Amino acid sequence: MSYFNKTNIINFEASIIRQDMSVIYLLLTLSILVALIFFIAFIYSVKKGQFDDSYTPSVRMLFDDELVTEKQEKSTLD
Repeated sequence: MSYFNKTNIINFEASIIRQDMSVIYLLLTLSILVALIFFIAFIYSVKKGQFDDSYTPSVRMLFDDELVTEKQEKSTLD
């Protein structure tokens, strides 16, 4: 009965909390590391031209543009 006194229960609960927090710290560190890896890969691909649009300029001339008509004012001078 002496093992289950209040101080042992509090110490046991504190050790469980510390173990849970260590898992959170580990997962937080890993997630930040993975995010940095993806960010570095994104920056690398942008610098190497992976996201350059090389298709649209060659096809742009095939699309019809709206005709712009300019109204010319006729002045009538007598």
